Amino acid sequence: MNVLIAEDDASSRMMLASLLTKWNYTVTLASDGNEAWRILSEPEHPHIVILDWIMPGIEGPEIVQRLRAKEEGSPHYIIIMTSANSENAVARALDAGADDFIGKPFNLNELRARIAVGRRVTCLHQALADKLSKLEAATETITRLASTDELTGLHNRRSFNEFFTLELSAARRHNHPLSLISVDLDNFKAVNDTFGHSVGDQLLKEFAALMQKMVRAEDFTVRWGGDEFIILLPHTTGEAAQALAERIRIVFEQNADWVFPLAVTASFGVAQLREGEHGESLICRADDALYSAKYEGRNRVLKADYDQISFDQRIR
Repeated sequence: MNVLIAEDDASSRMMLASLLTKWNYTVTLASDGNEAWRILSEPEHPHIVILDWIMPGIEGPEIVQRLRAKEEGSPHYIIIMTSANSENAVARALDAGADDFIGKPFNLNELRARIAVGRRVTCLHQALADKLSKLEAATETITRLASTDELTGLHNRRSFNEFFTLELSAARRHNHPLSLISVDLDNFKAVNDTFGHSVGDQLLKEFAALMQKMVRAEDFTVRWGGDEFIILLPHTTGEAAQALAERIRIVFEQNADWVFPLAVTASFGVAQLREGEHGESLICRADDALYSAKYEGRNRVLKADYDQISFDQRIR
């Protein structure tokens, strides 16, 4: 473990360096406060610090205060050394933010023991930081898995519901367009029946990757279930959503011949949010347009009429 020794007296500095090296520490030396602060300002620097109280440039207590003010992540273990005999010296050092204090001349065994305490504390802080980092990574992974479809890597219905609520609110509040595309693969059951589910799964992953490549970063692509997908498009009119769906349809049709001789295509239904419309109604109208595309022969894009009967009306 690396220890910084900031001491302006050359003989004391070298004696301390010799002792710490003997005790199996790596040593970094500073001859004044300015040099010590420069070293401590570097990204990689010692976290056990032995500071002389009075030295040229920045004095020990001020360095302590500066370190404590900027500390992020692993804290420093700081020992103040001084020959001052004031009865308040210890209190002043600790009040400045130091972890420990040792007076000059010092007892070698006491100095070794105090530095060993600093080493243990520093190691504990590092171990805790490592555990917290692993915990944060695990939490991030769990959160991602909870909101992601395992097979395709797209968002799942749970994350869609949260995002959809936010986008509906934003569209209503700011009066900007919001459109939704409902997608279903054609003849997908025949792919599974003919080539097996592993090929069907690969087809779903290929199609998901294609959609992700063709949508914008702000769009929300969802595996709705089975071979059904949804693309939510903020700030997008129905006409623009229809054009995007058509581009996806064409590219997929041209690149899905790896399951030949079966014709693998996709059908799309598009709807734009109407004034005062509920989210369920928007999804339902896009689904109705999709079913119409299926009924009319598949491999096509149909857009719901703007004045099409709403889901709310149909359930009354």
